[in-house]
Amino acid sequence: MTQTASKQRVKPANQTKKTSVATPKGENEVSANIPEISTGKKKKPTSPDAGTSTEPISNKRTNKRSAKSELNSQPLIESGMEVICSQTKFHDALSLVSCATPAKPTHPILANALIIADIETQQIHLTVTDLALTIQASFEAQVLLKGEITVPVEMLFEIVKHCPNGNITLSSQTQIIQLIDEEKQTKVCSLSLSDADGKYEIRGISAEEFPPTSTIDATPIPLPTTVFKDGLKGVIYAVSTDENKYILTGVHIQIAQERLKFIGTDGHRVATTELSTQGIGRKPRKQVESSEIQFTIPGRVLKELARNLDDSVEFINLLYDAQSNRLGFAWQDIILRCQCLEGTYPDCEQLLARFSFDREVILEKAFLVKALERLSVLTDKKEKGIYLQFDGSLQQLRLSIEREFGKGDQVIAAHLPSEMSLNIQFNLKYLVEAAKAIPSSAIKMHLQQSDHPAMLVPYGDRPNPELQMSMRQFLLPLYTLNT
Repeated sequence: MTQTASKQRVKPANQTKKTSVATPKGENEVSANIPEISTGKKKKPTSPDAGTSTEPISNKRTNKRSAKSELNSQPLIESGMEVICSQTKFHDALSLVSCATPAKPTHPILANALIIADIETQQIHLTVTDLALTIQASFEAQVLLKGEITVPVEMLFEIVKHCPNGNITLSSQTQIIQLIDEEKQTKVCSLSLSDADGKYEIRGISAEEFPPTSTIDATPIPLPTTVFKDGLKGVIYAVSTDENKYILTGVHIQIAQERLKFIGTDGHRVATTELSTQGIGRKPRKQVESSEIQFTIPGRVLKELARNLDDSVEFINLLYDAQSNRLGFAWQDIILRCQCLEGTYPDCEQLLARFSFDREVILEKAFLVKALERLSVLTDKKEKGIYLQFDGSLQQLRLSIEREFGKGDQVIAAHLPSEMSLNIQFNLKYLVEAAKAIPSSAIKMHLQQSDHPAMLVPYGDRPNPELQMSMRQFLLPLYTLNT
């Protein structure tokens, strides 16, 4: 027994090495122990330092420090939301809010959607922003635990889109890590989605980093959806897409007592629509103050609004805060907020008052649009003009276009003065867009001469005859032609 105990005391170094190999802490120590494990034989030291116990002692201290750091870096896991929701409702809400995702986010958080599970209202609120436009959509869900998180919109949308119809379970968690040498905590957030077929997990960012979405302190102005959308369709096409023309990239809106006016221009064409807010719908509307409210909304915002505003919605609430120059639209469970454009919008009415018109031509809209679309095949980047030849004796309009690679002619019937003979050229794209924007079966074209603009107004049957509307489309000619 005494001899056995003595032999066990002789081998502390081997026991230390085997223990350190089981839990390696340094590259040098691991490589030093590999030969001993593979052969099982103890080699004689080749240098005076090889046989000393300095290295194992140092590693022991390192092991103690590492163990202490690992002990302090163990993450604290906090549970977040626990929600059961419909795949269809989730997908529809994501499809709507994703419109506000910037193409090139300046910060990772702007590529994320803020998800808030509200246990009191039993709803999920989704919010996406690019700082200029913010869209929030809410839908009903079974909220078991409240919580909030942000995750990439595009990834979340693709996952939900490919999930089968039915229920989706959402759960989030946050790992809080704090090393002993660091004062600041590190949060690692993730969202888990489970459906009937599988489970997915998305790494997210804490909701604390999402830009604040402040409410707009203003009295809502209810507007009939039909009035708003019809007025918007009549001018949105004329908005400039050139960012150098900053103020012209928006639609100017004026609201007064029982009147709503839209103005859009890009410098080459002007579109105005004025509508009455009375006489549409059965819901009583609050009277707008006699003082006029006016602002300029970015065209991109209005295009998204028109695209997502369903015709089944009877009224839309408009909120405008003049002090902050912020605007909001609210309908159903959707809220859209944006910053209005700064600057003075050009006085288009004063500009157009310089022109008078004494010639009128009535054209069937369907025939005109079809002829223009056929001829548009021959347009190119260099030359986009189309010739209009009005012949009163034949009661017709000849549309012609000629290029190096081809030419085309279209003749349509027209009602015009018998003595009228006029040639004029317009940008074909501008002309067809103006014609399509007019909500009537026919178009009345007011003309003066070949170097003056033309004015297009609705004529004939309209889809909403009970709606009081005044619409005017102005087009500038490309250049003067000899008549």
